[in-house]
Amino acid sequence: MSILNAFRSEWILLNRKKLWLVLGVITTLYTVAATALVISTAEPLLQQSEGGLALEALVGAGGATTAVIFSIAFGFMLVLATFISSTGNEFTRGTLRAALTFQSNRVSLMAGKFAARVLVAAILMAAALVIGAITAAVVARAQDIGTGGWFGLDALGDAVEDYVRAIAYVVGFAVIGTTTAVLVRSTPIALGIGLLWFGPIENVIGEGRDWAERWFPGMVIRSILQPQAADAVATPSALATLGVYAVVCAAVIAIAMSRRDVTA
Repeated sequence: MSILNAFRSEWILLNRKKLWLVLGVITTLYTVAATALVISTAEPLLQQSEGGLALEALVGAGGATTAVIFSIAFGFMLVLATFISSTGNEFTRGTLRAALTFQSNRVSLMAGKFAARVLVAAILMAAALVIGAITAAVVARAQDIGTGGWFGLDALGDAVEDYVRAIAYVVGFAVIGTTTAVLVRSTPIALGIGLLWFGPIENVIGEGRDWAERWFPGMVIRSILQPQAADAVATPSALATLGVYAVVCAAVIAIAMSRRDVTA
């Protein structure tokens, strides 16, 4: 029950009107702007520029959420920064030490907090898909893009699959962000490490290399969200790789939390 208690305490902290308002505004603004931009710049496959979305991908049942999922992939630093800062700040501010006075099991405490934060992210992802689908429909009609089949039963099935992929995407970066923050114990340094690795290091070293696409965590996570991309790893292989990383990260967090002081 200790994990459940930690989850409840963290949920009470997160379930505040002001926080939901801020997160809701950020999610809405990003989703609307990014989805509209992706659709307005989409081109036919033969004319498609590198990194853009093909018009053909918007045709059919999955078209309502295709642009939303495509745009979410560019927001990975928001997810990473959120989980890094939420964990790192607890070390620097001493709130984690205070929480341990009520629950002595450090691993259970971290697991409960992590689960509550992921639940918040899952709710925001659901809202993003709905808002993005509405935005996509409005922009697509303005761009004379057909929306036939976007809102039928088949579209609902595709939307559910996209949502599951979005959750896996969030959990992947959440685990990495939390692990980095636990090891470094400093939010600015952890953010710098994340920005450096998932920015220039992965994109420069991993560009065009099969082994990097198969093992670099950021590339593997993006393969989950965009399985149709040319450099994407097959979903079963990507999930297996991420499963290994998740186990390693969980072990690292457990060891670091049990053997080190909880202050920065």
